[in-house]
Amino acid sequence: MTEYQNQATYALLAIVGLLIVVPLAYTTDIFAYTLLPKRLAFSIFAAIAALGWLTTSARDCWTIPFQTPAIGLSVLCLFALISLVNATNLWVAGSELVFLLTLVGLFFVGQRATDRDTKIWTLTILVTGAAVSIVGILQYHDLAFTHIPSNGQPSATFGYRNFAAMYLVAVLPIALFAFLYTNSRPTAALSFITGLLAALFLLYTRTRGAWLGAFVGTLGAFILLVARRTTRAEVTDTIRKTGQFKPVAAGLALLALLYLGPMAPRFTDTGLQRFDEKKADLQSTMKSALAPSGDRGRLAMWQRSLPLIWDHLLTGVGPGHWEFAYPRYDGGAMIRPDSAPKRPHNDFIWIASEHGLPGLVGYLIFLAAVLIYAIRSTASGPAGRREVTYAAIAILIGVSIHACFSFPKEQPQIASVFFLFAGVAVRGQQGRSLPEIPVAAALLVLGAVGTYINWQQLNFDRHFLRAMLAEDSGRWQDMEREAAAGLELGTFRSHMYVILGRAHEKQGQLDRAGHAYAKALKIFPNSWHAHNGSGVVRKRLGDHPGAMVHYERALKIYPDAPSVRTNLGALYRAMGNQDRAETQFRRVLQSAPLNEGANNNLGNILKARGELDSAEVYYRRVLDRNPGFAPANQNLGDLLTRRREYREAIRHYHAALEAHPHNALTMWSLGSAYESLGDLGEAETYYRQAIEANPNFPRSYFSLATMLFGVHRWQETIDLFETFLTMWKGDPKFRTFAEGRIKASRDWIQRIEKK
Repeated sequence: MTEYQNQATYALLAIVGLLIVVPLAYTTDIFAYTLLPKRLAFSIFAAIAALGWLTTSARDCWTIPFQTPAIGLSVLCLFALISLVNATNLWVAGSELVFLLTLVGLFFVGQRATDRDTKIWTLTILVTGAAVSIVGILQYHDLAFTHIPSNGQPSATFGYRNFAAMYLVAVLPIALFAFLYTNSRPTAALSFITGLLAALFLLYTRTRGAWLGAFVGTLGAFILLVARRTTRAEVTDTIRKTGQFKPVAAGLALLALLYLGPMAPRFTDTGLQRFDEKKADLQSTMKSALAPSGDRGRLAMWQRSLPLIWDHLLTGVGPGHWEFAYPRYDGGAMIRPDSAPKRPHNDFIWIASEHGLPGLVGYLIFLAAVLIYAIRSTASGPAGRREVTYAAIAILIGVSIHACFSFPKEQPQIASVFFLFAGVAVRGQQGRSLPEIPVAAALLVLGAVGTYINWQQLNFDRHFLRAMLAEDSGRWQDMEREAAAGLELGTFRSHMYVILGRAHEKQGQLDRAGHAYAKALKIFPNSWHAHNGSGVVRKRLGDHPGAMVHYERALKIYPDAPSVRTNLGALYRAMGNQDRAETQFRRVLQSAPLNEGANNNLGNILKARGELDSAEVYYRRVLDRNPGFAPANQNLGDLLTRRREYREAIRHYHAALEAHPHNALTMWSLGSAYESLGDLGEAETYYRQAIEANPNFPRSYFSLATMLFGVHRWQETIDLFETFLTMWKGDPKFRTFAEGRIKASRDWIQRIEKK
């Protein structure tokens, strides 16, 4: 084999590697455990393919067509670059821009493909498609591979069933037209097996948009095939040459789908993205499309994205920045306490939002031009290329239809096939052309930069996951360390600054917490989490007007945010406005009756009014759901203490202390309750533990000193009260009382000494 052939083979094999590894890649120790490994593999293999392409182009100085499809993509890329002026997070914008440009480079790779290249790529997709379909089918029946992480089974190696369905939209037409056109029984058998498995797996995903896209795309290309006499004759001839194999295989596939398709899932899935009753079976899944809530909130997002597009009509909001701009327009439609939309579930709206209307026009020109040329080439192009051209037409139509309800442009397993086969579909165009060398060199640079960015982002996500796990378990120092380590790699998620802010806040580092929240708001001004955190910090620093500003901004983004309204109610309480505080807490309970913070705080308001029975109802509502919720246990203990039900109060104080073992207030409360029961030994133990836990908590010194005065431990009384006086800045009567006890203790010491 010559050096030239070796270089060409490197490019071919790199694309083969991309088509195998990208669908299969995943990991388990990061947050985006499928997307980032797949994007990393995509960039690596794109760079290798570009290197092989560059070396062959440098030798022969070839050119590549630059016709209407390429012009449309150029317009899209130009406005994607222009939209950077509106980006606030350059790490995210850069990552998404490089991914888009690399996909465009893959289109040019497809344009220069030989018939040998496309045949090998097709066989690769058939084998890979069969493999992932087997995994997904076995997951559905709970037979194997259930250990692979997933947010919604069956998902094979894609992390979520919708992402698997996206890929199958491309696999199915490739299998169908390979089956129809091949004269080889082994190839026909492979395409038959892959087509059957992919169709069955697609049914099991219950993904309606993918069903529609695969059906319309494949059916449209098939109708186009049978409508032309020449292509109809070609397919009839290949069927005749393989004897009865193809008709029998088609019949068996139909029977298998009719028998296996309606089977109920056997896997156990209790996650948020599990099948609901609307998708319990195939029939109910199809009916759900017409149900009142069948759009799953998509219409609301689309409607609210239109003003966003209008406000950024020409330049967009920047690559990857729909999620940063959208919350301002949501109005509480889709944002939830623990989630917010990252994309509008419509690629066309997504492109218009991020790259402006001209960017969308460029993309539509590309799509239309590729389809028109591909359809024309099925009549006038070489007969040997029709199989892959019909498959490309079906993929372009099917993925575009699915893109109206989902986001295939984000996922490399389908986006790479889409752009590669778009290029394959327009091979042989005549007219304007470009030298291949700069295009190949640009793709090499993009692949290398993409590899670096995705590697950084993958490591960032590892710290992101660890930081969230640390927060869930209350390990604030670990949370701070992981967040800081992740941010050193780049700000790939603005929420990492919110996590860092919470870690500082929980450790009492309010200035550092405020600084972290401010950084979050700089790159994500519409983050209600960051505004809420900033409000908490401002309140604790005594800046009530500043806290109010942040809470109001958070509520403008997410009007029904329970935590924000709870915090706003607490702010009103601190400002002495009990009525407004109660209004906020009751509003939270209207939409979230079991909200722990609102129930607990409303109980505090009622307790302060003396309505102890009503307050107890709200505390116990919290504890019925979460017996370990420390604030409710503490507050109910205080209420029971007021009723002199000390033993029951002690039980709740212990529950609060178990949740927060170093809480000085709870230790002091236990000491007070034990003292009231006459158990002075236990009382002293907890008072001293409170002092040790927080040496700056004056109440512990005061109570212990008062108790010791009663048992005639005069010197200890003096020492404790003197320490109390150094830190007390509250009601002067306590200072007067302490000074009186110090004088009395000294008098007693003098009397004892005289004796």
